[in-house]
Amino acid sequence: MDTDSLKDEKDLALLQEIEEKVIRQVDLGFSFEALQILDREDAAKNQIEDLRGMLGPGIVTRLFGLGNSFYYGRLRAGKFTNFSEVVLRLGMEPSKIYILALSLFFQNPHQDFRVLAARSFLISSLGRMLAAQMGWKEEEIRKVELGGLFLKIGKVFMLLYEHKQKTKLEESFVSRCYPYLTLRVVDFFKLPEFLKELLSFSLFRLDETSFSLASIIDLAHSTIDKSFKRHGKFIIQSPMPDSDGIVIGSLGSILTSQMEALGLGSYVEVLPFLSPKQQAFRSKKMQDQHERSLY
Repeated sequence: MDTDSLKDEKDLALLQEIEEKVIRQVDLGFSFEALQILDREDAAKNQIEDLRGMLGPGIVTRLFGLGNSFYYGRLRAGKFTNFSEVVLRLGMEPSKIYILALSLFFQNPHQDFRVLAARSFLISSLGRMLAAQMGWKEEEIRKVELGGLFLKIGKVFMLLYEHKQKTKLEESFVSRCYPYLTLRVVDFFKLPEFLKELLSFSLFRLDETSFSLASIIDLAHSTIDKSFKRHGKFIIQSPMPDSDGIVIGSLGSILTSQMEALGLGSYVEVLPFLSPKQQAFRSKKMQDQHERSLY
């Protein structure tokens, strides 16, 4: 969505006002220039570690949570203790985007911001899972993940505008125009161009022989929004780890682990059901117990 597609002059004027009063004046809690260290592939570990002191404790804690969650496969490898290790595990460019997103989504403790954060991180996580299941390369999977995270970032600035101006924007305006603000945010913070490529399509897009990256984000977006409209959270069914060790991890447990690490665990609910392996084990266990009771 670009300026040329905005035919309503009132829409465009209001969007420009939001950009001037909120986007260009936003207080991240740290200097955005500090993140330039993450643009350098040759940055030393001690330089990355120094960045920790420039960020707010909430951002650092949540970034550690992401790095240590099941989502990134660190359960058996032990937890990270150094900030530089977290950054290098997540990747320099993704860490920069995550730090910015965490700062923006948690700008305000109001419920509206938390719900928006929960939806965005869930879209990101589900999109990553869908892309991984399709056998895509890690670079493509990561683009879907970060694109899903930033999909609704324009709404953050609309919320900030509402709180700053003590007004309420029309819902039709928000849903119609937040993609434009999202693209302006990508430009303003000089974020990777692939984000604009992923987020600038309003139609479901297919490639020649497969789904496009943007279409996976769209599928995740539709799924998450549908559940939130019905239940106020994301409710799924999934096998879950059991005390017998038959299922050690599952997609459902990965998702809940990441959301809990972000302090957003209340926005996802898993309704457990037994996997085929768990069913077979339980049946055998019951049969063994029955046979022992006959003696």
